[in-house]
Amino acid sequence: MKKVFLYYFRRRIPAILILMVALSIMTIIIQAQSTYISYAQDPESPFRIETAGQTNPFIYLSVLACVIVSVIPILEFSFKMKRRSVDLYYSLPIKRIKFYIVKYCVGLAEFAILFIPQWLISFIWLATTPSVTTVYDMSYYLYYLLAAIGFGIMVFSFETFFFTMGNTLVDGIIFMVLASCFLPTLMNVMYSLILKADTSDRTLYMRWFFMYSPFFDLSVNFYSKMVSTTTSSINILGLVLNLALASLAILAFFFINSERNNAELVGDESDSVFGYKVFIPLYMVTSFKLISSSISALWVVIGLAGYLFYCVYRKSFRIKRNDIISLGVSIIIGVLIAIFI
Repeated sequence: MKKVFLYYFRRRIPAILILMVALSIMTIIIQAQSTYISYAQDPESPFRIETAGQTNPFIYLSVLACVIVSVIPILEFSFKMKRRSVDLYYSLPIKRIKFYIVKYCVGLAEFAILFIPQWLISFIWLATTPSVTTVYDMSYYLYYLLAAIGFGIMVFSFETFFFTMGNTLVDGIIFMVLASCFLPTLMNVMYSLILKADTSDRTLYMRWFFMYSPFFDLSVNFYSKMVSTTTSSINILGLVLNLALASLAILAFFFINSERNNAELVGDESDSVFGYKVFIPLYMVTSFKLISSSISALWVVIGLAGYLFYCVYRKSFRIKRNDIISLGVSIIIGVLIAIFI
């Protein structure tokens, strides 16, 4: 398996290096345009003046990490959506489970190679600026790197699983988006039903449980500590739930892809239970509750959106009888919850 990993990794090196150079140039430009907290000497007095900067360097790195771990699953596993590629890879003299472990590890290596140089550029840029290092505790850059890599693995595992549940490229990307947003949507409804929280509070709760939220919570928290100011809180429940989901997702990824997938499914309807079958009804029911019952006109929009998603699922405007039943039941349940609960 080591030889297979090295073979695939070497094939990816040219593309990775080109992308790394492009990202490095972008990082340097962004660093040059950023303003940080620093001290400047007042020419009219012996005292230094604090210059208030507006840039949290961790925000850019977090956005970059989120983009990388979302794109790499598409690059590494889009072969599953091409019949010729599937036939080629599945005919190799290697067990399916080992093949997917290799592709997964190559994806993790790509994330590290693309992200760590950008972190290093940002670190060196600030560390070589004397007026900045007198204000910032640069040790938090190392802590951030370790945390970012950990969360990167978590999000990469989660998105990889849901992308590979699609039989087409479009379905895989849609599954990634729907899966990432479902937990905050569900928790929003639960807070509304159980705690009777108002709209502003529920919006905060949604942000807490978004799969990518730990990146940005850490960015704000570490930056606050780095400049020796008050720290912000990290939602532990959201972090634990997302970590648990990511762990289950990667286990399911190896099991389902190594045992059940075959080349005949390429380009067909994505019938996985981890896709449209579950997401469309659940999103419809939760959407009715998220919209005020006084705005019943939007209920029609929800019903129409559900129908359109079923059209995407079936790749036709003629959906099946089971879809119509599921659509109708979801609308009825959603309206009842919105009105009476």
